[in-house]
Amino acid sequence: MKLFTYLLALPLALAAPILEHRDKATVIPDRWIAVLNNDIESTQLESVLSKVTSHLQGTKPDNIWDFDGFRGFSFGAKGGLVETLASAISELAFIEPDVEVTTQEFVAQKNPPWGLARLSHREIDNSSYTYDSSAGEGIVAYSIDTGVYAEHADFEGRATMAKSFVQGEETDGNGHGTHTAGTFGGAKYGVAKKVTIVGVKVLSDEGSGYASGIISGIEWAVNDMEKRGKARKAVANMSFGGLRTSNANNAAVKAATDAGMFVAVAAGNSNLLAELYTPASEPSACTVAASDASDQFASFSNFGPSVDVVAPGVDVESAFIGGPHETAVLSGTSMAAPHVAGLGAYLLALEGERSPQDLCKRIRDLSTEGAVSGLQTLLTPNRLAFNGAKE
Repeated sequence: MKLFTYLLALPLALAAPILEHRDKATVIPDRWIAVLNNDIESTQLESVLSKVTSHLQGTKPDNIWDFDGFRGFSFGAKGGLVETLASAISELAFIEPDVEVTTQEFVAQKNPPWGLARLSHREIDNSSYTYDSSAGEGIVAYSIDTGVYAEHADFEGRATMAKSFVQGEETDGNGHGTHTAGTFGGAKYGVAKKVTIVGVKVLSDEGSGYASGIISGIEWAVNDMEKRGKARKAVANMSFGGLRTSNANNAAVKAATDAGMFVAVAAGNSNLLAELYTPASEPSACTVAASDASDQFASFSNFGPSVDVVAPGVDVESAFIGGPHETAVLSGTSMAAPHVAGLGAYLLALEGERSPQDLCKRIRDLSTEGAVSGLQTLLTPNRLAFNGAKE
C-alpha cells in the first residue's frame, strides 16, 4: 500500500493553509483539493467559484462538492497559482494536494468462510451463523470502493452498480468492492442478507484512486441516500485509506455521518496506530481492526484508540468478479470493515433507526469484551464484533 501524510506549510498572512505532502510518490502532480469554511452555504458557492476561476486565470474547478457539512472543489494548477488562490479567497478553509488512495487487503490462500459464524456467537467453536430474519431488509448499503459486480448470484438482484468516478471504468474490474459488498450483503457470504446494495466506484481496477474522486463518491452516496429518504437507514463501507492527514477525506466522512449515514472504515494494514491513517482516524466513523479464526489479532492490523471494534479479517471468503458464482478468499482490514457495515445494517433493520454515532456505540456495547488475543497495546479496545443473537 502506498502511504501518505501531510505537513502544514507556512501559510501566507491571513491565507488559507496549503497542506504539503510528505510522500511525493502518492501526490497527483498539479492537482489540488480546496475545502471551504464550514459557514459557507450553498447559495454562496457560485460566487466563490466565480472568484476562484478568475484567480486561476480561467481554469475552472473540475469537481464541485456541495452537501451539508462539506463544500469544496478540486482543480488543476501550478504551485504559484495555488498560493495566490489561498491568499485571495477568504472563504477557503484549506487547500491540500490530491493524492492516490489504495485498498486495504492482502490475497491469501483459500479456506472455508468462518467470519459469519464468529459474528453470531460469543464462543469461538461454532459453525453456524445465527441471525434474525429481518437481515437488513429496508436498509441501503453503499459500497464505496472499486465497484460492485451486480450480476453475482450472491446478490440475488439486490445490487446495482450505480455510479463511477473513475474515467473509462464503469464496472468492478478488480474484485475488491464486490468482495466487501458480498461480506456485508451477500445471501451466502453476507451479514445483512436482505440489504439493498449500491455500488459507487471511486477506486480503479488497479485498486487505487484519487482523494478527490472519493469525496465525489461520498457526496453522491449522501445525495442518493437523501433522495431515497433513507437517512439513519443507510450504511456505507469504505475499505481504503492512507496515512494522515487528508483533512478533506475525514471532513467528507464526517459530513456523511452528520447526514445520517453509518460509515464503517478499515483501520489499515500496517501494524501501526490507526490514528495515523485516514479515514480510520475520523472519530465519527466506526473504525474496524482485524482478527483471525482463532481470535488472534491480525499481525498486519492497525491498532490504537481510534479502533472501535475488531472483526473477522483473515481468510475471508466472499463473492468475486469473473462469473456469477466466483469467490475469493482475501485478508485485510478491508475484509473486517464490511462485517461491521453489515452488522450496522442488520441492527438498523432489527432495532430501528438511530444516529451513526449511536449505532457504532451499540456495536461496541454488543461486542464480546476480552475475546481477542495478541492485541496491540496503546489503548486498543479488546472488543470482538457480535450481532447479539439469542441474547
